[in-house]
Amino acid sequence: MTITQIMIFVRVAETLNFTQAAQELHMTQPAVSHAIASIENELDVQLLLRDRKKGVLLTDVGQRVVREFRSILQSMNRVEQQVAAEKGLEVGTITVGAFPSASAYFLPPIIHNIQQNYPKLIFDLHEGSTNEVKEWVHSRRLDAGIILLPDPLVDAIPLHSDRMVLLLPDGHPLQKQSQITIRHLHGQDMILCKGGHEVAILEAFDQEKSQLAIRFTTHNVSTLVNMVRQGLGIGIVSDLALSMFPHELAVKPVYPVIQRQIGIAVPSLEQASLATRLFIKTAQELFVTEPV
Repeated sequence: MTITQIMIFVRVAETLNFTQAAQELHMTQPAVSHAIASIENELDVQLLLRDRKKGVLLTDVGQRVVREFRSILQSMNRVEQQVAAEKGLEVGTITVGAFPSASAYFLPPIIHNIQQNYPKLIFDLHEGSTNEVKEWVHSRRLDAGIILLPDPLVDAIPLHSDRMVLLLPDGHPLQKQSQITIRHLHGQDMILCKGGHEVAILEAFDQEKSQLAIRFTTHNVSTLVNMVRQGLGIGIVSDLALSMFPHELAVKPVYPVIQRQIGIAVPSLEQASLATRLFIKTAQELFVTEPV
């Protein structure tokens, strides 16, 4: 079994599509199929199921094997980076994931800073929901992921404390309040943007014995902004996510403060590659007042 074959299997396992994997690897589909067949013959076990209706599926053992194969590829990447560092060449690939607002806020300055000093480093970027990014880190599909903390299954480095804010329609009576508390929001029509902080909001309202009357739920901040603009309710959303969407509406803090913690997660800090460690170090320098 070769490293190339392992790389092919991992790509097929991630795309669940032989044609797409072949295109991404710049190979022919028969060559990809032959590599998978060779691995299955050598291991004497079926790793993938070919179903006419459902397409390509991982078997139970295939799901376990792909995790080990990812670890092998990450280990090879660390070896290559160590050798390159010895030669004075900073090269390698780092696979990073983040949920949309974190991706837009954190990744551009981190990558820009690294590229200025290490232009040969390659970034493979993935964007998904907060739960998807966590799962990608757990399964070692990512070298590092920007997630909501805590997560006991990974090694995590805190980056940012993000608070929830209120977005008020024009002329709303609460605009006259010098300080808006959760109790002021009791029974008010609320618009919630899902993004991993729903539990913190619910808990905050429960603690204040206030009714959280969710009128609408969105998955997109721009939708929430437009709904508030139409007077459909009060928006409650993270300050970080809202900062990505320019608007003219009134933004107010809410008390007690509702916060969520954002950080970088890696499968193992001890086993992290040089590129991953550089990514973490750069993020800390840019976003953490006192690096952990």
